[in-house]
Amino acid sequence: MTTTMTPNSTSIDFAAFETALNNGVRVTLKDLAVLHGMKTDEVRRSLVAYYGARVTFMRGRTGGIRLA
Repeated sequence: MTTTMTPNSTSIDFAAFETALNNGVRVTLKDLAVLHGMKTDEVRRSLVAYYGARVTFMRGRTGGIRLA
């Protein structure tokens, strides 16, 4: 049996996330999901709930998460 954590039971360190983005580090949904023990869909929903329209998700080899 597998259990997954919901966004309510796990909090993403948004300050560390923003610092990584500001320092030019490529951050992906998969990396955040593994780091926090969440599914990628849960991470996406948490980021959209916190940042709203400021967050964009880029696909592909050079993709990742960007903030406006």
